[in-house]
Amino acid sequence: MAKKRAKIGDQISFTRKDHDLEGTVEIVRDNSVIVEVSKEFADRLGYDTTKTVVKHSNYMIVSSPETA
Repeated sequence: MAKKRAKIGDQISFTRKDHDLEGTVEIVRDNSVIVEVSKEFADRLGYDTTKTVVKHSNYMIVSSPETA
C-alpha cells in the first residue's frame, strides 16, 4: 500500500536532530516537501530560516485543511 503524500496546507510531523517537529507544507516536489516550521523550532535546531525540506518517506500527515 502506497503512503499518502502530503498536499499544500497539510500539517505534518517529522523528526529532525532527535526533535519531533510539526510544520505546514508549502511546496510539494517529486521526492520531498518544503515545510514551514515555527520560529521556536528553527531556533532550537539552529536554523537561519523557518523552512526545511522533508523527504516523503520521513513524515506523517497530522491534519489536512479539508479535514480540519
